Amino acid sequence: MAFWPTKYDDSRRRRTPPVPTQALVRPSPPAEPATPTPGAPDSRPPRGMAEARTTLRLAQLLRGSITPLRGDAVLELLEPHRPRLVPKPINPLPGLVGQPPGRLMEALLRPIGQIITDVLLPGVRDHLIDRLVTGRTDHEESLPGAVDLAEAMRMLVSRMRGGGKGHLQSVIAAIEADARATADRLTKDSRPIDVGGIDQLARALLRFEVRRMALEALGGGSALLDVVYQSRRLARYSLRRATEAIEGFVADRGLKTLHASLATLAQADGLIVIALRNLDDQEETKEESGPFVEPADRKAMNDWLSAAWRLSDTLFDLIGKAAAGGELDDLLFAALLRQLRSLHHFCADLSHAGRPAAVDTLKQRLVDRCDALARLTGERLVEALLAKPADPALARRLMARGRLLAQLLYDMDRDEAVEELALRIVVAAEALGEER
Repeated sequence: MAFWPTKYDDSRRRRTPPVPTQALVRPSPPAEPATPTPGAPDSRPPRGMAEARTTLRLAQLLRGSITPLRGDAVLELLEPHRPRLVPKPINPLPGLVGQPPGRLMEALLRPIGQIITDVLLPGVRDHLIDRLVTGRTDHEESLPGAVDLAEAMRMLVSRMRGGGKGHLQSVIAAIEADARATADRLTKDSRPIDVGGIDQLARALLRFEVRRMALEALGGGSALLDVVYQSRRLARYSLRRATEAIEGFVADRGLKTLHASLATLAQADGLIVIALRNLDDQEETKEESGPFVEPADRKAMNDWLSAAWRLSDTLFDLIGKAAAGGELDDLLFAALLRQLRSLHHFCADLSHAGRPAAVDTLKQRLVDRCDALARLTGERLVEALLAKPADPALARRLMARGRLLAQLLYDMDRDEAVEELALRIVVAAEALGEER
């Protein structure tokens, strides 16, 4: 399985960020608590935190050789969880020195079995359901790992020869039902992609990864297969939504479709997470294909890459005319460049052994055509200054666009192209009597 990055845009690390100005903020009245939306994480802490920590520690103590001293440590650990009507257990191990390890384990579990099945396992059940289904967390305290806790729960049930298995099955059933409900809810959403939409889908896929690992630790069986299917289904849907958003701008080139395309590509890190999940699915399933059959996962990826290629053609067509001096709003020009940068970021950071060759081809094409745009802008800038008569207005417009192109090339690590374009911009600024 590939490593899935959750990085932020680091394109500006080599530049000194501007110092934010501090403004006076008028205190506002406290807001009313918002009604939680379906699928939104619960801000309350999960139940059973004490039982969860005790379960992890108990699982550690029950591994390896069992000695009388370890038996004392187990009894001391469980004492705070002993129900009031349960008699205080006595360590039976000192009288069994020299007995086989299996008999020592059975002797130790006999007096503490009721505490495990009636207190610890129900607490761990509630804790895992709150975290993996309800989405509860505690920002002030460090929580034990959900997957480690699932492994400890399964180990205790095994040690108890199936005792408390119903609590384990409850967790498995709750995770499976939540995964199916989440996939159904998200895949039925037909609203246009907006800011945060792709990232929301990416976060949902990451939660599916946690569900999968927890079910593997719990021995989920058929539930695990269902969650894997729901995850694949959501990954394909997410790629199709992204494809539709950028295809809309290719076909229409209107402001509404531009907004959807910008909102989609601005979430390049989320797109990388979705693409990596899709590539993992292709690698895990190895579906057979033929001249008339294309696996659904591969088709979703190929459709996305084809749409990205066509979008790049559209962007270079519009930007090329503007870089040559054509009329185009500066804000729109900057927005189109941001889409090129996001496409390059997606191609450059999609690290996966099974990444299609089209990703590298598109990345190189973006670099080559941006280099050509920079040269075109520099040449047109010089022509505008040397024309008889000179055209200062055109030169200033080209300088502004040249600076934006230089920033894009800088983010692509095209230092030579940046230096060549920057030199012409500096000379043009001096000829126009402007400060650098």
